Formats: sequence, C-alpha cells, structure tokens
Amino acid sequence: MKMLWMKKTGMKNEGIKNQGIKNKEGRQYLLINICFVLALCIVAAPLLILSAYNFPSADDWSYGRDAYKALQAGGGVGTVLRISFETVARYYVGWEGRFMNAFFASLQPGIWGEEYYAVVAWLMLGGLILGELFLFHELFGRLLCREGRENRGLWFPVAAATLILQILYTPSAVESFYWYTGAVNYTFVFGLSMILTALFLKLGLGNTKGWKYGLTAAAACVLSVAVGGDNYSTSLSTFLFMLCSYALLPVFCGQAAASGKWFDRAVFGRLLRRTWYLVVLTGGSLLACILAPGNAKRLEGNFGGATTGNALVAVLQSLWRSFTNIWSWTDVKILLMVLVILPFVWLAVKNMRYEFRFPGIFTLFTFGLYASQITSNLYVDGTTGGGRVAAILYYSYHVWLVGNVWYWTGWLCRRRQSWPAFLERVFSAAGPFVRRFLIPYCAVAGIILAGVIYTFDLKEISSYRAYRDWRQGWAQQYAAEWRERLEVLHDETVTQVEFAPLSVYPETMLYTDLQDQDGYIWVNKACANYYGKEYIHVVNVTE
Repeated sequence: MKMLWMKKTGMKNEGIKNQGIKNKEGRQYLLINICFVLALCIVAAPLLILSAYNFPSADDWSYGRDAYKALQAGGGVGTVLRISFETVARYYVGWEGRFMNAFFASLQPGIWGEEYYAVVAWLMLGGLILGELFLFHELFGRLLCREGRENRGLWFPVAAATLILQILYTPSAVESFYWYTGAVNYTFVFGLSMILTALFLKLGLGNTKGWKYGLTAAAACVLSVAVGGDNYSTSLSTFLFMLCSYALLPVFCGQAAASGKWFDRAVFGRLLRRTWYLVVLTGGSLLACILAPGNAKRLEGNFGGATTGNALVAVLQSLWRSFTNIWSWTDVKILLMVLVILPFVWLAVKNMRYEFRFPGIFTLFTFGLYASQITSNLYVDGTTGGGRVAAILYYSYHVWLVGNVWYWTGWLCRRRQSWPAFLERVFSAAGPFVRRFLIPYCAVAGIILAGVIYTFDLKEISSYRAYRDWRQGWAQQYAAEWRERLEVLHDETVTQVEFAPLSVYPETMLYTDLQDQDGYIWVNKACANYYGKEYIHVVNVTE
C-alpha cells in the first residue's frame, strides 16, 4: 500500500510538474506574440495615419461616377448596389470581363463623400493582414495538427514576421494601399484568396460538420466568385491550386506512407466530395471573365485587336521572370526572417499529423503556381503588369517561401531516424534548448533584422516614406490643395474648370494627378464626368 501511495504521489507530482512546464511555455508564447503584435502595429501605423490625407483619382472617378451621382440625387444603399450591378454589366459588354473588378471599383468610398476615402488604407492593410492571419491560423495552427495538439502559440509569429516584410517592402505603396481601384482588386482580393484557400483546405481536409460546414461552404462559395471574377493573376493561380490539389494533396498530405502507398485515396475522395463546387465556381467565374465580349473592345483600343504573344511563350516567360523575381528578392533580410521563424516552424511541425513527402516536387509545384500569376499579363501585353501586380507577386513570394520552409522542415523532422547518430542526438536536445531560450533568440534575431533594415533600407521602406510624407508636411499640403479644388468641383455654377498643378506630390499615396493638355488627360475627362463639368484643364501659371 505504501509503494502504491508513493507511485500515485509520484504520478501526481509529475503531472503538476508537466503542467507547470506547459504554463511556463504558454506565458513565453504569449509574451512573444504580444511583441509581434506590437511590431506589426508599429510598421502599419504610419501608413494608416497617412490615409487621412488621401483622395480619389483616375479610375476611382470612372467606375464610381454613376453611384456618386445617385447618392447626390438622394439615393441610398439599395440604389448604389443596383448601379454597381449596372456598372458591371456595362463594363462586361463594353470594356472588360473582370466583373468583380467593376463591382468593387464602383463602390469606392469617395462616392459617399471624399472624406470617407481615408478608410482605403485601413481596408487594404486590413484585408491583407486578416487574410494571411486566417490562412496561417487555420493551416499551421489547427488544420494540419494532430488532434489535441494545436499550435496555438506558434503560428502567429510566423505570419507576423512575413507580413511585416511584405508591408515594409511592398513594390508600390500607392497601388497596394492608397489608390482604391487598383488596391482593392489586387491587394484586397489577394487577402480574400488567402481566406478562400484556407476554407478550401478546411472543408477538404478538416472535420467541419453540420451547420458549421454549411456556413463555411457558403462563405467559400461567395469568395470563389469574388476571387475567380477579379484580377487574372489571383484568379488563375487560385483556380490552379484548387485543381492541382486533387492530385497533389493526397501525395503531400496523405497518410498512406505507412502502408507503402504513395497516393492516399481517402484524402482524394474526401477532398473531391467536399470541395468540387468551389473549383466549379472559381473556374466558371474565371471563364466568364475570359469569354466576356468587352475584352475584344479593350484589346482593340489598347493593343490593336490582338495580344502581343502566344500561350507557350507566355508560360515560359512567366517561369523565367518569376525565377528572376525570386532571385532578386531573396537577400539578407529574407534569410534573417527565415531565421526568426525557424524555431516556431520546427516546434510546430512536431505537432502535425501528415508525412512531408517529396519536398522537391512540392517546391516545383509551388513555383509553378507562383509563376502562373503573371502568365495572363505576359500573354496579353508582354509585361508583368504594374505596381499592383508586383505587389501581389511579392506577397505570394513570402507566403510560398514560408510554405516551403515549413514543408522542408517537416521533411527533415520526419526523417530524423535515418540521420547519423550524432545529428540525432543534437536535434533531440535542440527541442528543450529552443523552448528554454526562445525569447532571447527572438530578441537577438529581431534586433539584427531591424538593424539591417535600418542600416541599409530605411529610406526605401514604405513606413518610413509614409512618415516622411507626413513629417515634411507634403501630405497635409496635398490634402489642403485638394480640398480647395473640391470647393470648385462641388460648385454647380462652375462648369468649365481650370486648376493650377499641385505644388507637392506625396510619393507614397498619390497615384496620378489631373494633367495638362500634353498629359494623361483621360484622367481629367473622368474627373469632369464624375463632378458634372464640361471640362477640367490644368494650366501652368507663370509670372
């Protein structure tokens, strides 16, 4: 009886000890996550503050014209939605097939009043951040984990670290966060595609049932139409991801390795049965964009009625240019970011239930999906698109980079039994060591990364440029001059308008200004139609 009592007491004490270790780890993860939240807020804050001085331009006037006039005439939300669908129909037949592009663009916040345009950066940054956080939370934090072993404290640092660099080094801050029509159809829709991808995998690989399944499926259906019917870069890559998942996820995420099989039929059947309608909706929306009658008119107007390349050449060029993008973007700060997230990834994959097989094939597959984002642009006009396309290429580069770090780390972790004995001993001891010194490690790695950015790239990062536009007073002056213009534009007695050029051009948030007679004057025509003027001229006044 005494021995039994001692055993019970020992078990109880051991349980208390293990619980204490878990509580200590939980507090450590909480502190680390708080630090990453603060870092992400610090990076985003200057961009959000600058948004208060933002105003519509260019296509904002073209797409929002009818809704703006309806609101000025006393219309409400129902009227705006009706006009948005009419705008979609008009552009679908007369200009281009991306129907969701026209729908989102027709709802630009400035139609409710120019002061509401200040929410644009909040919408775009919010869409990007929430989209990626949702993807990382569902995929790395829950979906791929063993039952009861969720990576609650590990997924956020990985997501936050890559988001910080995405925001700081976005190729075009104005087309990513400030110019609504460009940003909503690229940055915002990219964020929606992250949510759609997470829901697709959640429905196909998870255990969602009942009303939760119905609600998740309904949300995924709406997003499938929204993403599939918008910019070709995101819609094509998302559709290809879904389509290829049926062949590749049973290999990458299957559990058939234990029986010597390379393809898990159970994963394939479940995935197909629970997600086929999302593939149909996304692919059907993409096809509707491609077959729109308005595409021919846009080609005639911009490219003489024909594309500048052929499909095979576009595919090959997209592979090469994607490789050069990745090569140019992979530098010291990216390697330091990988070092920051690596301990979290290493600890997280230990809790995941899948075999990480064929990592080389996984890398080639993800590279192909990445490259598909610029195939359509190369086919149509021989370019990779403007700054807004470059922005989502940069975002997806980070997402797929983290995905590959995760997958290769998982592969190494699952193959430890075949390592040399000394390496196995080293990595067996690495887990407790990493957990014990995770906070000092993150602090040192984070300080080094911040030091590299401060030393070499300070004047190039978006947050600093936004701060500079505010600190120098350029944003305030720009906003004051636009408010003076708006007094004239809102004056119904003035029908022929002449403006002097702006005295300042904040580089972070100004997409394009009204032009003189030798400039990009379609912008003037769009603004004149929006405000009901006969014409708007920009005149250089000299002494």
